[in-house]
Amino acid sequence: MFSFYFSEGHQKNYNKDMKTLVELYDNDQIKNLYSAYALKPEKVVFLYEKEQEEIIDHPVIRKYVTAETEYRCFELSELDRILAEYKGADCAVDILGGSDMAVASASMYAVHSGIKLVCPEVKTKEIQILHQGKYTREPLEIPHLSIRDIVELHGGGIRDLGEIHYDARGRKAVETVNRVKRANDNRWSSFTKVMGGLYKKYGKHAQWKTEASVYNEYRTLLNGLKGDVLSVCEVRDNRLYMEFASPDYMILLADAGVPFEYDTYYQMMDSGWFDDLDIRVNIDWNGGRFEHNDPNSELDVMASKDSRLISVSCKAGKYDQQAIYEVESNAVRFGGREAVPVLCVDHHTDHPEYVLKAEELGVLLIEHTDMWEGRCAERIREWFESH
Repeated sequence: MFSFYFSEGHQKNYNKDMKTLVELYDNDQIKNLYSAYALKPEKVVFLYEKEQEEIIDHPVIRKYVTAETEYRCFELSELDRILAEYKGADCAVDILGGSDMAVASASMYAVHSGIKLVCPEVKTKEIQILHQGKYTREPLEIPHLSIRDIVELHGGGIRDLGEIHYDARGRKAVETVNRVKRANDNRWSSFTKVMGGLYKKYGKHAQWKTEASVYNEYRTLLNGLKGDVLSVCEVRDNRLYMEFASPDYMILLADAGVPFEYDTYYQMMDSGWFDDLDIRVNIDWNGGRFEHNDPNSELDVMASKDSRLISVSCKAGKYDQQAIYEVESNAVRFGGREAVPVLCVDHHTDHPEYVLKAEELGVLLIEHTDMWEGRCAERIREWFESH
């Protein structure tokens, strides 16, 4: 029987007799990684079918699988003959991936010939083992893949857009903007439209000026932002003069969704629970080629945990059921049921049908009450552990 690493800190004690792992190659690349990473064999033989030729030997697989690797193309009619080469006690066959027919054929042959069958179960962190009529389950070591690793395994790439990562002073500015927004939620959208227009006009220039009527209309909001966000906010000669404490804070007022995205990101970061975390991630599905109807994705917040991807969409204002469908479609790209699709909302919306639709599509909907109480990471963790 194999012995595995306990992620809670127990000593590694792999079965040194297990030398070769035969892996049925899967189009879902992440499935090709788990057993090879956990079992640490001396050699991994990846069996792939002809139509998979263009996707074998993935760089992320090479990064995490340190064993000698061999790739062998096969047809179903010859699978038994190939597996017969690995009948020794030091061999095992992984059946997590591969086509249904290949898995069925390999399983039947292995059972009748006494080859060990293994199948990792990521959610329970166990590996199932069937050998000579005995079925056992052992702990499974999960690789802590980064967001970039998981995206690349699913055929995408991350474009580095240089998003702002605020310092402690900047984070306080984010908190102030969200506090003022939530206290004036019904007026925030029109306010950010005015600020967005000024942003287009002045760009990164730290000093903005506009009609005094803007101050008269949004006096409460502007005074609330003074200090942490605006170092100057005053009316002179019938003009409103504003100066930002930092040019980096301009986008917090010019885009209604940005402060809430950062609030979500900080709630998740403070939990310390995720393996990897990033904000405002742009994913390229076309290998850098621009195409009409380019299926690129922009994710407000992304995280990884135990090799599962958590994609978060943030809606600071009103939203509809289409937002839930968009979140669900992202999960399809990143492993379906293995992915964790999340929609965080910062606006009070009395639509129980949205809650039902999210449940139907397998989307975690975190409503404004939980967000305002800082329970974002807690809700994601609860969902992660129950799905």
